[in-house]
Formats: sequence, structure tokens, C-alpha cells
Amino acid sequence: MPHFRKLVIASLTLPALIACASMARPDDAAKKQTDTPGTGAPAAQTTAAAAPATPAPDSTEAEIKRLRQQAELREQELNAQLASLRAEKTRLETELALTTAKQNSQAEPDKTKLDSMQRAAALRDATLRSELASNAAELERMKQAQALAQAKVESELAANKAEMDRIRSAQDLLDIKHRAKLADTRREQETIAADNMLAAEKRKAEQSKMADEQMRAEIQARTSAALLQERDGTDKLRDLVTSPITYTATPFQNGVLTVSDRKIALDGPIVTGTADYVCDRIDYFNNQDRKAPIFIVINNSPGGSVMQGYRILKAIETSGAPVHVVVTSFAASMAATIATLAPHSYAYPNAIILHHQMSGGASGNMTDIEQEVKTMKEWERRLAEPIARKMGISLDEFKARMYSAKKNGDWDEFADKAVQLKWVDHLVNEIREEGIRRKPGGGRPEQMWFVMMDRDEQGKPFMRLPPLEPYDCYFMVNPRGFYRVDGR
Repeated sequence: MPHFRKLVIASLTLPALIACASMARPDDAAKKQTDTPGTGAPAAQTTAAAAPATPAPDSTEAEIKRLRQQAELREQELNAQLASLRAEKTRLETELALTTAKQNSQAEPDKTKLDSMQRAAALRDATLRSELASNAAELERMKQAQALAQAKVESELAANKAEMDRIRSAQDLLDIKHRAKLADTRREQETIAADNMLAAEKRKAEQSKMADEQMRAEIQARTSAALLQERDGTDKLRDLVTSPITYTATPFQNGVLTVSDRKIALDGPIVTGTADYVCDRIDYFNNQDRKAPIFIVINNSPGGSVMQGYRILKAIETSGAPVHVVVTSFAASMAATIATLAPHSYAYPNAIILHHQMSGGASGNMTDIEQEVKTMKEWERRLAEPIARKMGISLDEFKARMYSAKKNGDWDEFADKAVQLKWVDHLVNEIREEGIRRKPGGGRPEQMWFVMMDRDEQGKPFMRLPPLEPYDCYFMVNPRGFYRVDGR
């Protein structure tokens, strides 16, 4: 407000100063001196009228020159003041514009937020209207299909009835012709004709009855087939998930990981062919969409080939679509390396991650063995060094901590501790599978060892349980030792 008041005062003062400047021009001052009584010029004219004509004295010209110089100086001062006031006016207008822009910018975020909320509400409303319209259209389609089937049955029934009428008419015509031929011998063959007519009537009645029964059977069969087809279509539709899959760019929110149908399973040992299986699917999903995320789910893998695992790591690294690696139960060795070096990794809190030194064998002379050891050390540098660097330690410190954690060097940790060690990025409390779009079929598979009951040396019956996966254990009541595991 103070700036605005100054601007108003300046705008009111500026015209007055301009008017003063215009009044102080030298020509106007000279004219004023000429027209106004009492000045030097009219006095000189009065004297000239009283005395003889003589040249204007030098003092008068000097006075006029001096007055002109004063007027010019005054005009320069007024012009300077005018320029200063214009500059002040420009500065005040700039400050006023900045203040107005600042006030508008402070109000803009609220307006943007309100517009965003309105658009989101409009989008939700449009989605609900679209789903309602889709359901109404599907119901209308089913009604039209049912009406079409009913109309078809009625049409076939009318056609059968017309055929029956045609047959009856043809039969009547044959009877008339037959009676005409037998007109001359009617007297002799009245009994035979009457019997023939009676047999014909019975035959027509039986034919009509058979046609009616056949027609009813056909209609019932077609109705049943239509009902079965409709029921089968309804069952198939019920066994499918028809809602669209949401491919969000941020699948992990508030401890929940949403996994779409862009999923690749990595279970069991990593052997020849595993990299082809995983890399081909990463390429396929990238060709579909290079923005929607891809998920590699490791349920239980003890690791395996470093060459196959390295190909999987490079495919993850060079993928245009982001690749998220999820460990649900157990990932060791090469599988743990893939989970740790992936750009996005998750694990259930009770999942186990295991890192250790790679193992292998060598044979031949000393030179062959030395070359094999050199190759394995290079693989260790290429795979284990990035893990140590991510943990913030050196490779030697990484190996020392392996053997301080376990004397055999198999350093295993639950996922909550693995997150602290930077082996995985996030703990996930819930995994939502959106990729299962059909009703799972079949029953629970019965393994052969669940039906293998045996007796021990003392004759006691027992049942063998299957061997467990690495780092798994049985948690069950077994007071009489009925359930047993080989090797325990």
C-alpha cells in the first residue's frame, strides 16, 4: 500500500510539473513580457513615443538574453525532475506488479490442487460410469442372445408344423385319387374300402402322434443344449478375471508390492538354459512396453552357474523397463548375487539370503590348476566386489565377515538383517499377485512319500516325510516319532 500511495502522488504531480515546464518556455516568457503592461519593453515603447526614434539600448538586450538563459535553465531543471518522477513511477509500477504476481503465485498451488482433485474425482466418476455401462451392455447382450434362441426354436416349430400340414394335404390328395379309381367297384369293395379308409386314418393318427413326439423331443433337446451352452459360457466367464491390470510405475507402496502378469519365476538351481528362459522373457516384456515394471520372483534357489547368472544380471542392467527382484523364501549364492545387485530388490521378513565364496574344482598339472584358480578369482572380483562395494567394505573384509558369521563361510541372514547389510533394498509385508487371471484348476498334488508307510526294526509303523529344502525345517507335533525324515 505505501508503494501504491507513492505511485498515485507521483501520477498526480507529474501533469502539474509538465504544465509548469510548458509555462516557463523562453518564447512564452518573451511574449508575456511583450503583452503585459509594466514590463521593460512597453516602457521603452512609451519613451520612444514621447521622444524621437533612437536604437534600443544595450541594457535591454542584455536583460532579454539573461531572462532567456534563466528560462532555459529552469526548463532543464524541470525536465530533470520530470525524468526522475518518471523513473520513480516505473519503479513503483514494477514493485506493484511483483507484489501482485507474488500474491497470485501464492494462491496458484491451492487452485492447482483443487483442479487436480476435481480431475481425479471426474476420472473416478467416468471409470464407474464406464464399468456400469459395460455391465449393462453385457446384460443386454445376454438378453438378446436368449431372445434369438427362443425365436429360432419358434421358427423351427412353425416349419415342422407346415411340413406336417403339407404331408397331410398330400395324403388327402392320394386318398381322393384312390377313391376316384375305386368308384366303379365301390359296391363290391365297400368293405375293403372301409377297412382301407380306417387303416389310413389310424396310420395318419399314428404318424401325427409320432411327428408331434419327435418335434417335442427336438425342441426339448435344443432347449437343453442352449441352456447348457449358456451355463457353460457363464461358468467360463466366472472363472476369468476381466478387470484390467494396473501397470503402475511405483509397484511398492506402504510395504505392499503389486506384481503384475509381467512376472518371471527363478526357482531351483541356475543351470544351462536358465539364462535363456529369463532373458527371453525380459526381452519379450520390453518389446511389449519399455516403461511398465518386470518382476523376477525367487521362491527357493540355491544358486548355480556364474555364467548363466551373469547373463541374467546383464539383462536386468540393460533392460529399458525397470526389473524388480523379489525373494519370498530362500536365495543363496548366485541367486543372492542377482537379488543384491538388482536395481530394485525386495524380500519377505523371514526370507533367508546367503552369501559365500564360490566353489569349484580343478584337475591336471600345476599350471592347469593355477589357471583355473586365476579364472575363479577373476569371477570373484567381477561378482563379489560389487556386493562388497554396495555394503561399503572391501572384498577382503567381505570374506572375513563370511567366516566370522559361519565357520564354513556360508553367511546367511534373515531379510530384516539383510536390508541393514544392503543385500536387499526393501522389506515387503504383502505381495499382491495381479497376474493370475484364470481360476486355478486341479487338486492338491499328492507326493509319493505321503502314502509310503513303513515299519522300523522294532516293527513300529511310521511315515516318511520328504527331504527339506536348504534352511527349511519341520515345525509339527510328533510325540511318538510317527513321522520320520531320512538322514535324521
